[in-house]
Amino acid sequence: MRGDVATLDNVERVPAPHPLAFEQRHLRSGRPVILTGLFDQAPIRRLADVATARRHLADMSLRVTPNNWGPYLRGQDGVAARQTSFAGFVDELASGRGNPDEYCIEYSTPDELSAYLPMPAYLQLGDPADTWESYVFLAGAGNTTHLHYDYDLRHVLMYQVFGRKRYVVIDPRETRKLAPGSGAHVRRTSALFLEHMSDADLLAFLRYANAWDCTLEPGEALLIPATCWHYVEYVDLALSVNFCLPRNRYLRALAEILPESNVEMLALASRFRDETTAGPAELAAFEALQAADEAWYPGEDARIAALDALCVDLCAQLGLPVAGEPYHVADIERRSRVTRRALEVSAAHR
Repeated sequence: MRGDVATLDNVERVPAPHPLAFEQRHLRSGRPVILTGLFDQAPIRRLADVATARRHLADMSLRVTPNNWGPYLRGQDGVAARQTSFAGFVDELASGRGNPDEYCIEYSTPDELSAYLPMPAYLQLGDPADTWESYVFLAGAGNTTHLHYDYDLRHVLMYQVFGRKRYVVIDPRETRKLAPGSGAHVRRTSALFLEHMSDADLLAFLRYANAWDCTLEPGEALLIPATCWHYVEYVDLALSVNFCLPRNRYLRALAEILPESNVEMLALASRFRDETTAGPAELAAFEALQAADEAWYPGEDARIAALDALCVDLCAQLGLPVAGEPYHVADIERRSRVTRRALEVSAAHR
């Protein structure tokens, strides 16, 4: 457990703005921001301490699992989830009787909790044809979520109900510094274990990676921009609810083209967070990916291999940072793996 360590504290706090201002100033900027006052008049503020939340949500069902990031990164199957009640899990975490490594993450927000939360007007932004999603996160002090990015390319608004959490957010332009995985099961994860670094080493690394680093307090909401890497530490026993916002048409299309994204696709997608600034070169890259996705392939492996290789080529053409000189052996291995896989699949279907 890291405890109350100082953070870089470099994420701006602003009063929750009108949706159009939120889109213009924040969604399109690619910078995280902490919104204050978003739900100050909503029933959810009555749940800002553990005891009150436990009383109101006692019987709410949750899916709980041990933190499986370690086995996942080693290519092993995680431990199966179990269902339990909110009160039962909170009591286990608070008393120390249960497994301190267990948590509930990315569990569809139950109706009992949704009843306390009005739907933010920000859910009206993005492509009207796209959907939005909401998930609940609950864990004890000292738990973590490994450094990763989200395949679905959505902006995420994370609301802190009770307890505090530390969030690290890193722009995809810094991807090479994060030693991204190359294997199929680790494509969206970093080979670096921030959770194992000392306080001093972590802060030094975050400065090197130009990271944003903050502690989210109850009643605040953090915007994690689409395509950004993020890492989480639970400072206290803490409950959060997120809203995965509707995407613009470019981010939605790119996520659907390659559901198990690679870091090159991530870099390309970052150029469309503000679709109004996408130039001819970016639009040509988007069209090339659409055309490649619609082509005929002898199988799904061949399709993914071809798209992976195309993403690498497009990043090089656009001069995106992820295509620069390698920072570490993992960069070389990842690019070699993409090229080798594309050639192998192509040769197998001649």
